[in-house]
Amino acid sequence: MHSPTDVHLQIALRLLRYLKSGPGCGLLFKKDDKLGLVGFVDSDWAKCLSTRKSVTGYCVYLGGSLVSWKSKKQSTVSRSTGEAEYRAMCSATCEIMWLLNLLREVDVNCELPVKLYCDSKAAISIAANPVFHEKTKHFEVDLHFLREKVGSGIIETVKVDSESQPADGFTKGLSVEQHKVFCEKLGMVNWFSYLNEEGMLKE
Repeated sequence: MHSPTDVHLQIALRLLRYLKSGPGCGLLFKKDDKLGLVGFVDSDWAKCLSTRKSVTGYCVYLGGSLVSWKSKKQSTVSRSTGEAEYRAMCSATCEIMWLLNLLREVDVNCELPVKLYCDSKAAISIAANPVFHEKTKHFEVDLHFLREKVGSGIIETVKVDSESQPADGFTKGLSVEQHKVFCEKLGMVNWFSYLNEEGMLKE
């Protein structure tokens, strides 16, 4: 912000064009018989070229509707893609725990374990393996946290294909077509598509 360049202006104009093209876009909250939490998590290892820090991205659904999402640079440098994915899983687990406590306060009980989908086989193996190795002891606090939640039956880690990963868009740049698919996975709709020419809801 203190030293803007032409590149920053181009990004700002592109963002404004995107917002102008879809003023009626928003999340659709649908009624669902099952009121359970499901999380999807992804990370992009060493995404930041200046600091080599990875980016965490996750989204959490309640009963099929998106209720929480985040994209943030990790606070520390990860030494492998598995470590970056594991740190992302820990961040998503913190969010799931907060949502479970919030729902419990309003007398809503969710089914346990909450499934946390990740496309990294290495990170899922680290979460399931109770043995500490030389490669994992430098992020031991995160190891204890997630393994505790998995061991107590609150979280269940599940492998998902990268093509079926809705959190992928929070960590990587997407093409126009990929972005459309990403928005559909998140449950985004254009409100104006539900209105007729008089501005009333279509029957």
